[in-house]
Amino acid sequence: MPSKYRIRRIFRPIVLKMAKIFVRLGFSPNQVTILTLCFSLFAFFAIYFDLPVLYGVFVFVSGLLDGVDGTLAKITESASAKGGFLDSIIDRYSDFIILLGFLFWKGYTNFYLLLPLPLWVIISIIGFIMVSYTRSRGELIGIDLDIGIAGRSERLFIISVSSILYLFDGKFPIYGLILAGVLANITALYRFTIALKNLRGNYNT
Repeated sequence: MPSKYRIRRIFRPIVLKMAKIFVRLGFSPNQVTILTLCFSLFAFFAIYFDLPVLYGVFVFVSGLLDGVDGTLAKITESASAKGGFLDSIIDRYSDFIILLGFLFWKGYTNFYLLLPLPLWVIISIIGFIMVSYTRSRGELIGIDLDIGIAGRSERLFIISVSSILYLFDGKFPIYGLILAGVLANITALYRFTIALKNLRGNYNT
C-alpha cells in the first residue's frame, strides 16, 4: 500500500492546522519533536496507573505531533539533516516507551493469548524496529520502501483506538497491541521482499 493511501493522509488537514498554530506560538520543529516524546512518556505513565483510555489519547496526540514537526519544518523552510535525524531517533524511543508500558499495566501482567503478554510486547517491538529499519536501508540503496499496510501512523492509530475501546472491553488495548505488532512484522517482511525483488532486477539488468 503506497503511503498516499495510508491513514496519515486523512489527518493531514489537522496536522497542517496544528503546525500553523505552533508557528504562531514560536515553536521550532525540533521542539515539537521533543514534545512527541513527552506525550509518549505521558502515555507510559497513564497505562502504568491503569488509565488505558488516557493512554490511548496520549498515543494519538503523540502520533499527530509526529507529523506536525515535519510539516512545521516545511512551512518555516527549516528542514535539516539534523532535524530529520533527531525525529528518527525520537520516534524509536517513543515506540519503545509506548510499547513497554504494557509490561507495567497492573492486572494484565498474566494475560495470555497463544503467547504471554511479554512475548507479544517483544514481537511488537521487533516489528516496529524492522519496519523503520527496512525503510532506512532502502533509502541507502535508492529504493523507496515507504509501503505496506502498517506504517508508523497506522500502528499508533490501532493502539490508540483499541485503548480507547477499553470502555467496552478491558482487553481491547492488548488486542490492539497484538494486531499492531503482527501487522508491523508483516509490513517489514513485505518491504524486505520488495527490496530483494528490486535488487535482483537491478542485478539482472
